[in-house]
Amino acid sequence: MAGVVVPLEDVRLKAAFSYPHFSCAHYEAVLADLRALGVEGVALVGDLEAGDARLIGKGCAGVVCLGVISGSNVALKIRRSDSPRESLEGEAPYLEYANSFGVGPRLYGARRNAIAMEHISGKNFARWIEEEPRTEAVKRAVLDILGQCLSLDLHGLDHGELSDAKKHIIISEGSRARIIDFESASRSRKCRNLTSVVSYLFFKESISRLLGAHLTWDREIIAQIMKEYKAAPSDRVLERLASHLKLY
Repeated sequence: MAGVVVPLEDVRLKAAFSYPHFSCAHYEAVLADLRALGVEGVALVGDLEAGDARLIGKGCAGVVCLGVISGSNVALKIRRSDSPRESLEGEAPYLEYANSFGVGPRLYGARRNAIAMEHISGKNFARWIEEEPRTEAVKRAVLDILGQCLSLDLHGLDHGELSDAKKHIIISEGSRARIIDFESASRSRKCRNLTSVVSYLFFKESISRLLGAHLTWDREIIAQIMKEYKAAPSDRVLERLASHLKLY
């Protein structure tokens, strides 16, 4: 692991454990939950700052640090002191369910103020597509994204935030796509994972322009394929999209 790993009690971590406003009660609650999850330490790495600590991610409900459990890297999602959510535990069942059919980072454990999960190393899709010159790699990643979103649909789990997927899809080694952040997921509302990500990839101007350097498509044909899919969901949609996009 790059960076210095410090114990949970290190004073430099206080700003990360009670972000963005320090509260002794919140800090102590986070510390207790991290101990209960078996976290041994936190690495001072990441592109974002929290006082003297570093973060690898930040959202409206929590911040993410790189931690260590049993000697292995993990992502630690820590509830913000100003979080609109009373607990992070609600995300865990959705992530665990997604794991059961091969989607999402592996869940290791969850408490009210912290979730421990597999650390996905890579770049978000928007940044990756800007830098990736190999068309075959782009094809693999797009096929992987479409396949995982279809799988979410067919298993009845709506991610909830894939219409703007730049922060929620990570491309890791081997052009493998990983969908992350299930805090807005639901098993009760209508699933729109595939329709959302298709809209993001092929109709959102900033992304489709970058993708267009590697793939060609007809928006009317894509729209018709998705219209038929919404009327009668079927796994055949992946074959039709892949054929039109020449992903094989």
